[in-house]
Amino acid sequence: MEKTYSLTAHYDDFQEVRYVSKFNSSSTLSNGFNIQVSSKKQSKGIPRWSRRETCLLSGLVFAAGLCVILGCMLVLKYLSMEQDGQCLEDCQERKAFMRASKFISSNIDPTIPPCNDFYSFACGGWLRRHRIPEDKLIYGTIAAIGEQNEEKLQHLLLQPVRRKHRGSSERKVKEFFRSCLNMKEIDRLGIHPMLQVLEDCGGWDFPDKAKSKWDFNELLYKTQGVYSTAVFFSLTVNLDDKNSSRYVIRILK
Repeated sequence: MEKTYSLTAHYDDFQEVRYVSKFNSSSTLSNGFNIQVSSKKQSKGIPRWSRRETCLLSGLVFAAGLCVILGCMLVLKYLSMEQDGQCLEDCQERKAFMRASKFISSNIDPTIPPCNDFYSFACGGWLRRHRIPEDKLIYGTIAAIGEQNEEKLQHLLLQPVRRKHRGSSERKVKEFFRSCLNMKEIDRLGIHPMLQVLEDCGGWDFPDKAKSKWDFNELLYKTQGVYSTAVFFSLTVNLDDKNSSRYVIRILK
């Protein structure tokens, strides 16, 4: 009768079985028992990728997706630039007409028959929404448009200077505008800038012709050209009343 072997009764022999099974498929224990350890064959299926291969594949997929997104963005940008180029001539004109039509339609009063009172029909909406300011005697669409343009111009002049080189026109205009808002500097200078202008123009009184080289033409040039002040007459450039295809210089008293 064959001997039976109990793993629970002989713990040391069980540990030996575990150790032997790691290296050999068959072995003999110290007590004479033969142990057969069968190993499962590796299944022949889809090979399992290593971590490095998985990371490389993920990187390639991400790079390909990024390239596709950038390509779509470039295509959309190119199409929008083409549309903007085509819109420069026609679309801008249509937009201007649309703004003008909205402005006119918002100022009329459709409740008034135009045959009875055309002025109230054409300007009723404007008169109902706008009142004459307390500091003005008259107020109309031209004054309102002028105020809007002044607000837009002030907003542009208060923006930071982008072209900071010395000869930049943007820098000169913005610095000149900000100098008019610097009340501390204006109070510090006082009347000295005005006295310099008067001195440059010849002073309060006409100097003695025998002792100085005062020239009326030079004074007229400075007041008209340098300080932009209309003295005795003013110069303007307007369309010719007789020929609208050309401009003429008008001299007004």
